[in-house]
Amino acid sequence: MTDMRIGELLVEHRKLRRADLDRVVAEQSPGRRLCSLLIARGLVDFDDAARALGEQKGVPAALAKHLAGRDAELAKLIPATLGRESCVLPLGRTSGGALIVAARDPQPALLAALEAAVKTEILLVIAPAQRLENLIETAYGATPHDEFDVDFSSSVEVAPPPPDMDALDPDSVRLALTDLDDVRVDKDPTQSGQFVLPRAQTNPIGPMPYEVTKASLERATSREAATDVAIAYVAGRWAAGLVMTVRDGQAVGYRGHNVKLPETVTVRLGQPSTVQRAVTSKKPSIEAASGPAQDFLKQALANAATPAVAPVFVRGMPIAVVAVGDPLGDPSDQGLAELGKLADLLGRTYERILGGR
Repeated sequence: MTDMRIGELLVEHRKLRRADLDRVVAEQSPGRRLCSLLIARGLVDFDDAARALGEQKGVPAALAKHLAGRDAELAKLIPATLGRESCVLPLGRTSGGALIVAARDPQPALLAALEAAVKTEILLVIAPAQRLENLIETAYGATPHDEFDVDFSSSVEVAPPPPDMDALDPDSVRLALTDLDDVRVDKDPTQSGQFVLPRAQTNPIGPMPYEVTKASLERATSREAATDVAIAYVAGRWAAGLVMTVRDGQAVGYRGHNVKLPETVTVRLGQPSTVQRAVTSKKPSIEAASGPAQDFLKQALANAATPAVAPVFVRGMPIAVVAVGDPLGDPSDQGLAELGKLADLLGRTYERILGGR
């Protein structure tokens, strides 16, 4: 397994379609890393790519929130030249005091070099180059060049095409939940050794005003960024929430806040549930339903008493839903109109990102 090509591993785990992999490999330029290209094209989620790299290399994986929540002061512990040349960046410390360092290419020789330089125990984790390299440049500065020693092939990055709608297709990517409301990073790995963080119970920064959410969505340039904004809004208003993609008779969890199930949340549309009602009626719903699908939805949404669900439309088709649990404020105010406005705004944002495709 460790020597399996990363693209094959992503396909095997149903994170990527074979056709998408073949197309990107055919277009891949020399020196461009496959995972970075797949992430840039919106075909693979950053966290899915990180997990696949971790499995391939046999090391823990740093997810997007670990990079975002890193302790920036720790970068000073590693010499700038070593950080740039080895493409490594400290993130935090374990409970035992070991320095957690994200690397593009974790190797035993690199681990030895880092421990010799820092004079402390190192926990080496892997992260896709797509984001790590930019953070390293911010922390340590750009790699110095002689005046004429410039690689023009990499000095200008061509913007990738807008994400394909297949990126929202559960058949293309088995979309996993990510805790988007967690703004503080627990620097300790769990007892299992996996580099995973606990879920936050509420949005620690408080409710996000609708106008701020609207402005943020209008600036969003990727489906991930747009969904992040929507979930941040949900986290300040409801005890739990999900953005779920809709296709082929099921709704599959894509992003979540305070979700109570460890695995991917899937609700079949052939069974009674509030999700089914919202999709078939094409309007927000809090209609009660009974059955396994509804029970599963309630459990996922922090054992919600009355879930509310609003469909997200792109080109007139319901391609996703926003499902929320109990309101954080007045329990009688389910916020259905508010949820509908958010879903409508998210749909228009997705459609804008897709452009003319």
